[in-house]
Order: sequence, then structure tokens, then C-alpha cells
Amino acid sequence: MLDSEMRQEELGTLLERAEAIRRELDIYTAAAVQDARHRGEKWDSVARAAHVAPETARARWGPERVARMMDLHANDKRAAPTRWRGSQPPWVADVSEDAGGDAGADVVSPAGQLAAALTQLQVASGLTIREVADFTMLSPSFISRVLSGDRLPTWDLTCSLAVLFGSDPAELRVLFEAAHGMTAQWRQPVAAAIAQLHAAVRGLYLAAASPTAERIEQLSSKAVTAFEARRVLAGIDVPEWEVLAALVCALGGRPHDFKPLWEAVHYIFLMCDDPRLPEGTAYIAVPEEGP
Repeated sequence: MLDSEMRQEELGTLLERAEAIRRELDIYTAAAVQDARHRGEKWDSVARAAHVAPETARARWGPERVARMMDLHANDKRAAPTRWRGSQPPWVADVSEDAGGDAGADVVSPAGQLAAALTQLQVASGLTIREVADFTMLSPSFISRVLSGDRLPTWDLTCSLAVLFGSDPAELRVLFEAAHGMTAQWRQPVAAAIAQLHAAVRGLYLAAASPTAERIEQLSSKAVTAFEARRVLAGIDVPEWEVLAALVCALGGRPHDFKPLWEAVHYIFLMCDDPRLPEGTAYIAVPEEGP
């Protein structure tokens, strides 16, 4: 609001922003009351804190009404309600041990990675926040919250943004599903499984601000060579799991989000009656059998 005042925006715009803030405050208040009720607060206590009568508090913030408010708010914004709490910005998670230690930078949660990937695409597209808002018919403030990671977009909005930014929505699908806690179904043709794995890695690469292959080699402590990184990112190779896990960690991801994709490729490949792949399909590093 202060920035709007400083820019001397029109009164209608200022009032629209004030109304949007009021709606957000209503949602925040309802959520705070709901959290307090879940902690065992009585309606009398809620009413005292809100300076209203108990029956007013119950009518205003009853569980069914709050649930409807949340659903309508999420639908209006074409986004899912946020599911995270905490003070670590932005969603810094524990480093996975799947790749054998802290190979790479801090691991950011899929919600943060999805936002980072979308931001990378938006910057590369040259579109301003207001232009994106105009194309999607959403408010600039909401687009800003999606790109900053304050709101989780729906798949429909994610696809719209990816296409608007000139990218392939498939590259964001694994980040989107992980951010929403979704489990994908992996039974599909081998070529499709390979394409999905490579798209997921490229999405993570975008979220990591597209480091060079040499930087990836450095971040992985040479567990991934620059040559291997280039070939995986180019969709040429499906490496052994240890290499892929190290690459994911180097890009700030969580290997367990990618292992089902990698396992799907190898399961389908090994179960094929004719394991020969179409010409031009990625090379797959098949794990060696134990003694």
C-alpha cells in the first residue's frame, strides 16, 4: 500500500488493494481461530480475544464456515491453501542421505523449487508481473505470491504459466506433484518414462537457476562429471542411480522425489520382451548385478 501511495496510483487501484488486504486479513483471522480451536481453545476464550460475544464468534468462525471460506479463497486464487508452517526461508529442508551426504547446496522443498523454477522462466520470458497478471486474469499481487512461493498454484495455473513463459509444463510436473504431496502413477511406455525423468531433472535445473555443468561437478564434489551433467540435461543419458542422486542433490533437490521416476525407467526397460529402444532414445545405464 505504501508503494502504491508513493507511485500515486489511482484511487480505484488503491481501494482495490485495500479490499484485497481486508479479504486476506479475514482469511488469516479465520485460520488463526481455527488453529486455536484445534489446540483446544473454548469459544468463550476465542470471543474474549476477538472482543465479541461467544455466539458471534461461533457463527463467524465455525468450522464449516471457515472451511467454505478457505475453499472459496483457494478457488478464487486458483491455488491450493498453503500447507506449511515454519520459520526457515524459503522452505530449506534437510539434506537427503540418498546420495551419501551433503553433496550440493541446501535442499529446498518442492514448493520452493516450483516457485524458483517459475520465477526463472518468468525472468527469462521478459514478461513483467503485471503482464503475466493480465494474461492470466489474476491480480499482480497473487502472481507475485505464486512466484515467491507464498501460494501453491493449481496444475491448470502451472501449465498456463509454463506455456506463457515458452516452456514445457512437463518439466514442472514432478515439482508440482511433490509440492502438493501427490504420488504419480509410473506405469507407462519406456520412452515416456525416460522423457518424464529428463523433464523432471530439467525442471529442477531451472529451479536451481541453471548452473553450468562445471558448477554442477563442483557442487557434487565430482560425483557427477560436467560431461555426465551435460548429457543428462540434454536428455541423452539415464545414468546410474548414484550419479543421478548426486546430480539431484547438486541442484538442491531431494533424491527420493526422483527415485520412483528412475526406478520406473529401469523396471519398464528390464521387463520389456524386446529391450531395444527406438533410435535416438536415451542411453540407459543398467545397474550391474551383484555376485
